Amino acid sequence: MPGADWLATAVRLGAQVDTLAAVAAYARLHTDGAPADPAVGELLSAITAEVVGPGSEDVDPAVAAQVIGLARAFLRQALELIDNPGRRGGWELVDVPLLQSIGRLSMGIAEAIAAFERVVPEFADRLAAPGARLLDIGTGTGWLAIALARANPTLQIVGIDIFEPALDLARTNVDAEGLADRIELRRQDAVTLDGTDRFDAIWVPLPFLARPAVEPVLAAARRCLRPDGWVLPGIFAGPPGQLGQLLTDVRTVRSGGHPWPPDEIVRVLTATGFADGQEVPRTWSAPVRLFAGRA
Repeated sequence: MPGADWLATAVRLGAQVDTLAAVAAYARLHTDGAPADPAVGELLSAITAEVVGPGSEDVDPAVAAQVIGLARAFLRQALELIDNPGRRGGWELVDVPLLQSIGRLSMGIAEAIAAFERVVPEFADRLAAPGARLLDIGTGTGWLAIALARANPTLQIVGIDIFEPALDLARTNVDAEGLADRIELRRQDAVTLDGTDRFDAIWVPLPFLARPAVEPVLAAARRCLRPDGWVLPGIFAGPPGQLGQLLTDVRTVRSGGHPWPPDEIVRVLTATGFADGQEVPRTWSAPVRLFAGRA
């Protein structure tokens, strides 16, 4: 019966939702010291060992924070999709836990940028040089800027965003991490960047930019790069296969972005005046694909 097929599918998918929640809950218990009933704790540990494998109890606190952020972001976004399936793309709602969760998840982008440093050693040298500066477009709640500052101890970072509620949270987060001397936060639209400030690298979050805005933002980024500086656009990444791509596209469109084919991103980088356009080989777990182009 068709109704039975729908219900059986929902039950199967619900088990995957429960699994994600259980792994994130175990990460909280293991790293945050959150209190728990011993029986529940043992079951969460067993579930995590079942899906993660041996050694799951040795999760690094930084990795645990990303896992917790991913679970909260995905589950909250999933519930919002059910409640508001017809909503147009973009960010208008002020949901503090969701904004913070997405921000925590974005910390994984720092791993992708570190992978590019290994692929292009001169880029790593550039970020480590005295006076090096990075622009974080769409900084949101500031967690990517924080992760980059931790990974690059002398790097100065400017984060810009047009969403004031997220910037308010970013200011609190940056202050709490003791990084206000290295991370400057501004309310600014990326298309208004005029080259007054110059940077060695610029992060561009494509899933949050409407298609017509992308080339103007990339052109503005090029104006702001120092000679041979790098622009680093990124898109969401999902599991392999057609279903994984469709789910990723839904997340992108509801975030206000355009579901880019990777080869199209490289073409746009070339069209906006960047050389050496490329996708960085993915060696990280964070759900992001990273691209690069040199000014």
